[in-house]
Amino acid sequence: MPVCPLPEARRVLAVSVLLAGCLLGESDTRDLRSVEVSRVALDPATRAPVVILRESDGLQRELPIWIGVYEARSIALGLEGVEVPRPNPHDLMHDMIEELGGELQRVIVTELRDSIYYAVMELLVDGRKIEVDARPSDAIAVALRFSAPIFVDERVLVRGSKHDEENPRKDV
Repeated sequence: MPVCPLPEARRVLAVSVLLAGCLLGESDTRDLRSVEVSRVALDPATRAPVVILRESDGLQRELPIWIGVYEARSIALGLEGVEVPRPNPHDLMHDMIEELGGELQRVIVTELRDSIYYAVMELLVDGRKIEVDARPSDAIAVALRFSAPIFVDERVLVRGSKHDEENPRKDV
């Protein structure tokens, strides 16, 4: 039986992350814009929670993403730096990544397709960059816990910042 230098739990996490994501190539040609979480609010028309991302530089455009109630609460707790007595799923994800020697380098909202946003979490694990598919709300909630930067692809920012009340764009 081969000897693995990683403890069993780290090896399992590393394999899981690799299966869930893909290794980043060196030729990342995305046109990314740095954003901050501006606020979490309720959409007056639908009464659904929405996270507002605001461009950090340049045009200061805003990108609304409709999210779930639990994700909204978790993002709000992360914004306020509130520690809860028991970890929610985003706290747990933060703790697992950190305890297993990983680091969240950044979050990118990569795509808007059929009114649904897509995102990735870029992790550094054992010296390897790994990109893991995630819902934007989950990725944002974890990014806040790591104080990791959040980016939006320019094409997504252009399309998504054109807010359509009749057809809200979601994080499903």
